[in-house]
Amino acid sequence: MELSPEKIAAFIQARPKSSGYLNAMAGSAGHAVMLILRRRRFALVALVAFMPVVIPLAMAFLSRAQFADSGNEIFVRLTEQLHIEVLAPLLALFFASMLVAEDIEMQTMPYILTRPIQRSAWVLGRFFAYLGVSFAILGLSSVMTFAASSTLAKLTLTNPEDLRLLLHYLGVMLVALAAYGGLAVFLGAFTRRPIVYGVLLLYGWQRIATLIPGVVDFMTIKKFVDALFPVLATQRNVVEVQTALGAFQKQVFMVSATKALATLLIVTVAFLAASIIAVRRREYASNKAVGG
Repeated sequence: MELSPEKIAAFIQARPKSSGYLNAMAGSAGHAVMLILRRRRFALVALVAFMPVVIPLAMAFLSRAQFADSGNEIFVRLTEQLHIEVLAPLLALFFASMLVAEDIEMQTMPYILTRPIQRSAWVLGRFFAYLGVSFAILGLSSVMTFAASSTLAKLTLTNPEDLRLLLHYLGVMLVALAAYGGLAVFLGAFTRRPIVYGVLLLYGWQRIATLIPGVVDFMTIKKFVDALFPVLATQRNVVEVQTALGAFQKQVFMVSATKALATLLIVTVAFLAASIIAVRRREYASNKAVGG
């Protein structure tokens, strides 16, 4: 097959388009990473994220009954209940939601969007910057918690099964950060108080939905994130709910890991697409921008 000069010229002219988009995304991501690292909240969130590391160490060296709970149980409990259920939404609210909302609030969005950059590349660059920084913090905290839990019984750094468990949770952590981050970016693009609405949804609605009988919890991200957890000896299909009137059993409808992963990916893409549409169609002109 011969390559004519016209085809070669068309190929050369077509290449900068894709590379230009990737360069724009990389530039947006680099700028967002710098903003995240310079914020005071970064040190605060990082400090909170690494607090679970202290718990197994305290149990190993300070508790008299240090082998009451095995290292495997402690690591699983801390990873599921703290890293994924509490800290992953927290990082999404503090980082992802403010990457768009801060530029809107500080009225710098009109100046940013005057640059020759596609708005979708700008939003995606912001999102991947959040995802990289958050996963670095939370993943490192989980690895350190795993190492600290190995000081207890039934968990070692050289056991392939234990290492496979760690990698499994790191994968779940990445998917959870992506889903929560997509929602947070959406709230930052659509609302003026994304953290307030995010707290109500992630720490209010999700908690309430787990207490309501039936399939209401299918309307939460937590439902599908929990379905990605590794199958352990403990049963997950029955949950005991503590109320002021006493404890009752709630039957939980299970979701396969494959369907849960597909749902979370679809949710993430949908929220990012909605955020891109909002940034494209929303007017960000301010008095300063129009010279008023």
